[in-house]
Amino acid sequence: MRPLRLVFLAAIVVATAAACRSVAPAGPVAAPGAGPASTSAVAATVAQRETWLEAVARGYFPGRSGQLFFVPREGEFVVGRNPLYAFMHGSPWSYDTHIPLLLYGPPFIRTLVSGERVSQQDLVPTLAELLGTVPAATAVGRSLREALAPGTARPRVIVLLVADGTRADYFDTYRDVLPTLSRLRCGGAWFGNAHVTSVPTLTAVGHANIGTGAEPRVHGLAVNNLFNRVTGKPQAVYDGLDPGEMMALTLADIWNIQTDGEAVIIGQGGAIRATAGLVGHGACVIGARPVLAASYSATGDGGWETNAECYRMPQALEAFTARRYWTEAGGTWLGHDISSPASFRASAVFQRFEGDALAAVLEAAPIGADDVTDLVLVNLKGPDYVGHAYGPASAEIREELAELDRQVARIVGIIERKAGAGRYVLAVAADHGMPGEPKPGGRYYLDEIVRRIDARFTPGGGSIVQFFGDVASNQIHMDTAKMQSLGITLRDVADFLETEVPFAAVFTEDEVRAAQARIRMR
Repeated sequence: MRPLRLVFLAAIVVATAAACRSVAPAGPVAAPGAGPASTSAVAATVAQRETWLEAVARGYFPGRSGQLFFVPREGEFVVGRNPLYAFMHGSPWSYDTHIPLLLYGPPFIRTLVSGERVSQQDLVPTLAELLGTVPAATAVGRSLREALAPGTARPRVIVLLVADGTRADYFDTYRDVLPTLSRLRCGGAWFGNAHVTSVPTLTAVGHANIGTGAEPRVHGLAVNNLFNRVTGKPQAVYDGLDPGEMMALTLADIWNIQTDGEAVIIGQGGAIRATAGLVGHGACVIGARPVLAASYSATGDGGWETNAECYRMPQALEAFTARRYWTEAGGTWLGHDISSPASFRASAVFQRFEGDALAAVLEAAPIGADDVTDLVLVNLKGPDYVGHAYGPASAEIREELAELDRQVARIVGIIERKAGAGRYVLAVAADHGMPGEPKPGGRYYLDEIVRRIDARFTPGGGSIVQFFGDVASNQIHMDTAKMQSLGITLRDVADFLETEVPFAAVFTEDEVRAAQARIRMR
């Protein structure tokens, strides 16, 4: 083992041990920022570019990904003009890729601290081993067997909580407001070197990674919003709440089929792009039964929605709306307007709403009632929305995380009461992280970038950019036919973006495809 790696592993063990000695920090703890000082102000090294290119290749899916893929310089990012999205993830930098990964549940889970590098895809084979089953052939991760205690029966319930947009360093920075998660971390298996291995680092992508154990190049969830070149229009993933866009089976799909629907399977989350990635296809795959699944709808009164062909709407959610929550809060939270379904999400009140809704579903469902293991697969979206609006070093994220911890305590309490002590396993992870406040000028706006591209390549009018609306995807859809007629190549535009924006690196679709072919050949 190389010396630097030994130092890193030791640092993880020491930091976790210090956190477990006391919930409250011993002294002032620095709020998380964008990351370490950037070395990317100068040209990226060949090794850096190759690492980034491989991550992009793992996240590339034909027809859904763009034609240009950029890596912002460290600590910088591209955003739109919506103030609720002032901070934007999506990059391969550690603040976007370094995530928490925690397993808890004696007697099934050992107490340990691991510094081994692990990924989101490792959860499916690990949980499959607890179930006594085998994941789909598309799963690429390894079982985290070192965390599993030998010789135990199956748990009655497995709970997977994905804290959306949660950085790994939140567990240290905000540990004084995370007593429940700190207790679970110290009593379970903590993987302090867990990372997202593909780019872009997005909600739809991360949840499908976690739910299927596959990579985006296989499961097909490559972005949150894609551009349909046939219709000429953008569309959100899982258009019409259809999980058919996911090209791999989730662990929930496998367990649904194997138990012939006897297992209670619950999927719930703050958006369909999160819920479907975890719970899978429900009855919309041959041989499977409907499962309980719902996601938040940021329209009207802020209720819950589902696809009735694939899933069953939990009865407890049928009249469960967010309007009552923002009305009771007087339409504000910490001085911010939360009086609409969209703005409401960027508040700890939304986190309480999510927790109340999940508690109602769990209380009504017959989970833990027999020896057929039930699955509870949950996205908690609050940290993502609050992080987007106010950043990871804000008072708002601190309040949000405190509420998140309260809801985790509540969920664990319900599961333990219904399944019995020592009869469940809890996994906690994240789909991606969040960047901190950039230095002045470190926010690039997508409309400005499009104008600069057009000013350089089509000064006479028109545009060669077809779609650049999903800024977190770090990719641009180009009008390649028009470019060809003008004698412009993708590499021409990539070189311009690297020098004039500037980005740390920009890759073309041909480069990404070639890198993907190299991955397949290994």
